[in-house]
Amino acid sequence: MSGPGPGLEPSAPPRSAPEANGPAPPTPVTTTASWLWASAAALLLFVAGRCLVPMDETDLFYNLRLGEIILSTRSVPRTNLLSYTNPTFPDPNLAWVFQVVLALAHRAGGIAGTVVLKTAFVVATFALLFRAAVRRGAHPVAAALALALGAWAAEPRFVERPHLVTFLGLAYLLVALARAEAGAPRWLYALVPLGLVWANGNSCFFLAPAVLALYAAGAWVDGRGADGRRAALVAAGLAPVAFATPCRTGVIGYVANHFRMPSVRPLQEYRVAEWPLDGPFFLLVAGVALTALTAPALAWFSRPRRARLWKTCQWRHLLPIAALALLGARRVRFVAELALLAGPALAAQSTRLATTLAARLATMLGRGAPAARPRAVSALGLAGLVVLVLLALAPRVAAWRAGEAVLDLGVEADLVPTATIDWLEARGLRDRLYNDLEVGSYLTWRGWPRYPVFQDPRINAYPPEWHAFFRRTDLDTASWDELLGRFGVRAALISFPAVNPRATLFDPRRWALVHRARDALVFAARRDPGNAPIIAAHELPLTFRLDAGEGSVVEVPIEEQPPGSPLPACQWQQRLGDAWTEKNEPARAEQAYLAALTADVAAPTRCPLDAAELRLRAAGLALQLDQAARAAALLEGLSRPDARLDRGFALLALGRAPEALTELEAARASLPDDPRAVFGVGIAAARVGQPDRAADALHELLRRWPAHFSAPEARRLLDRLARARPSSEAAQDPRAPRP
Repeated sequence: MSGPGPGLEPSAPPRSAPEANGPAPPTPVTTTASWLWASAAALLLFVAGRCLVPMDETDLFYNLRLGEIILSTRSVPRTNLLSYTNPTFPDPNLAWVFQVVLALAHRAGGIAGTVVLKTAFVVATFALLFRAAVRRGAHPVAAALALALGAWAAEPRFVERPHLVTFLGLAYLLVALARAEAGAPRWLYALVPLGLVWANGNSCFFLAPAVLALYAAGAWVDGRGADGRRAALVAAGLAPVAFATPCRTGVIGYVANHFRMPSVRPLQEYRVAEWPLDGPFFLLVAGVALTALTAPALAWFSRPRRARLWKTCQWRHLLPIAALALLGARRVRFVAELALLAGPALAAQSTRLATTLAARLATMLGRGAPAARPRAVSALGLAGLVVLVLLALAPRVAAWRAGEAVLDLGVEADLVPTATIDWLEARGLRDRLYNDLEVGSYLTWRGWPRYPVFQDPRINAYPPEWHAFFRRTDLDTASWDELLGRFGVRAALISFPAVNPRATLFDPRRWALVHRARDALVFAARRDPGNAPIIAAHELPLTFRLDAGEGSVVEVPIEEQPPGSPLPACQWQQRLGDAWTEKNEPARAEQAYLAALTADVAAPTRCPLDAAELRLRAAGLALQLDQAARAAALLEGLSRPDARLDRGFALLALGRAPEALTELEAARASLPDDPRAVFGVGIAAARVGQPDRAADALHELLRRWPAHFSAPEARRLLDRLARARPSSEAAQDPRAPRP
């Protein structure tokens, strides 16, 4: 890279002169084309790297479904077609243009096509932001680094959703304002017709007139009346465009929900910003505030004729940033929009601050011009760009070295419980299914129109009383069952079961848990006769309670079988024993298995159980509880190799080594690859006085399974056998001296 480094010397002034009563516009810095292109390339590579990742946004699916509906019907749905609970409620769709583009991208490239579309939106956004920052006087390296910080803050919103349209729109707006300040306002005026696309692409179009109005107010404070009047005029032109959508005046309520959302339906993206969870947001705001105050103050103190300090702060840029910073602090979904506005401002103010500090330092040293060190400054700028490139490439290199896909543009693993949904569909439980919000989006894509959903994340497509019910904290099982019964719900899919309190609302007397996975639960309604075979085959004796202290949902085995359960008592007890075993409660598990055996004896025709298996499980638990006698009794007469193996160990614990050796030898013959059988033979042989036989078994164990948990004990036993062997041989030698 040739030419001067990222120096700080001012170059020629911009084309338009400032107004007489206003401060001078940003003064660009001397750069070369190589620095400009290198900085832009490093920034955009960094941004693309943050976007080209597996798709992890469930809202993509309902947007895809609506886009396909619009393409097939050539009209925008006006009611909630995707839900069977509120099918006639108005659906104010303010994103139909984006949904159509998204559906076309999916048709062209599947899920990967939607990820590429998202990446194109974000990369184009940051390309425009880079241009805006440089036009404001930022050095290219400063612009790249400041915008990378902005990308870091905005990254949680780099998802396949309609707000990508607002990202691109805000970036265009900033470039248009910079061009207008330089005397070329045509891009700014073009924003009015382009606003028609923006307003029908994303509900956050309201930010366009709001930002322009705040810019106009700030320009008046800055003494730039012409710029303020232009911005105010365009803002006024954009205001009615917000109503040029299919929902017309319904846009007011839609936008209002952005601000009252926590009181409508608590959602993660509308939470308050927190440190350190939202650290990039706070760093960005702090950086803008620091440079916004420091640079003007230094410049003010260095001027012979001092203007009012508050008129040197470029309020036309700071007011929109301040407003979005306050909004982002209260609703984290707006942090990304704040980052887009703050990035160029931070870049320009940082450059201005560096220039001022260099000039002040030169004055303090008694020199007439800044003492620039081109090589050192160039090296510093180059290092910053290299860091961005490394941050972009490092994850790809790590994936390649680990043998993973360098570029994975599929669906994020475990985004939705697809295996559980497959299970539901295979058993005919998709119709009239309750679902949570997030998984509802996926279900609109998979199954509609045959299977409309209970609900999905389109908050504005459901009535206020609907959300009022679901945000209640005093819900009980009766009111919950009444709601589901009102809509004829046959089954329920509960996602995130470890933390989802909805799981606690299903009364076992009316609902049976028929499927449990790490990422989902399925309940079936007992009132539906069609569910009886599924319940009989799959019911699990579990219910759930909320642990308020831990904020988690806890499984609770059901000791008493509900009256409506179709399971025979023996099966219920067997499954209860399995549940207690899983919870590492051996005493309760053994009790349940013994109860199942008792029920089997009482009603053998109704208990299709494997009694031998039950006895084996109960005996294993008895051994775990050091109840060897009960284990041996339970296993007596069973010919299964695993049963004889456990009975051998039980007999060893009872001191009945000869019987144990017989059982263990039989088990070893049937299970030659079971290290426990080999180890058991070694112990039993040693106890009955057969050291050679014991040593052979123990040596085999150590040779074949040196890392087995019994290996240390086998080595100790071999040592004891070896120490005992010389004295035993001496005792048998006739030549040995007699006492």
